[in-house]
Formats: sequence, structure tokens, C-alpha cells
Amino acid sequence: MKTTCFLLFLAAACSYPAAAEHDHYERRHHEYPEPEQIRQWVEQGDILSLENILQRHPLSGELLDAEVEWEDDVLVYELKWLDNDRQRHKTWIDATSGELLEDRVKEHH
Repeated sequence: MKTTCFLLFLAAACSYPAAAEHDHYERRHHEYPEPEQIRQWVEQGDILSLENILQRHPLSGELLDAEVEWEDDVLVYELKWLDNDRQRHKTWIDATSGELLEDRVKEHH
């Protein structure tokens, strides 16, 4: 599980365009931090790793996608996952504190 979580984190971190960390203006115009910056923040302990997030908030199903992004000037993990009842979830967790911010369940039509 640890290897899978780490690989998902790296996949999420490596798939987004560059953004500056230091400037509020830059954050507002670049939704996704640079992969190297994400790794640095995790290594320095500035944000929690995806593995740590999933330990704090275990998913009752399958993780489909994980992104690190800016939401209202807060760096968050956006998790897309499928629960054991096959319902799709989108969950936002504060990357710094690990606080669960929101969980949405996509309605079946």
C-alpha cells in the first residue's frame, strides 16, 4: 500500500504545469504547484505526504486519482475515489494540517 500511495503521489505531482510557490499572485494564476516543489514541501515537512493523508483518512474503496492544487489560497489534496458501493467521491484535504475540508458524492443518474 505504501508503494502504491507513493507512486500515486508522484504521478499526481508529475502531471501538472509549473507554478511559483512564493507569490500570492502566481498561486492564483497557477492552480497546480510544480512537481519538484511538492516533493520539496513533503521532504521539508511543510505539507503532509499522500501516504500520511491516507493514513489519517482511510478510504473505504479505491483511489482513482490524487492531485495537489491551490483552492482559495490553501494547498489541498483533491482525491477522486470509488467507495465499496461504487459511488464516486471527490474529497479535499488540507495538505498542511490534514484536515478534511469537503467530501462530495457524485449522484448516479
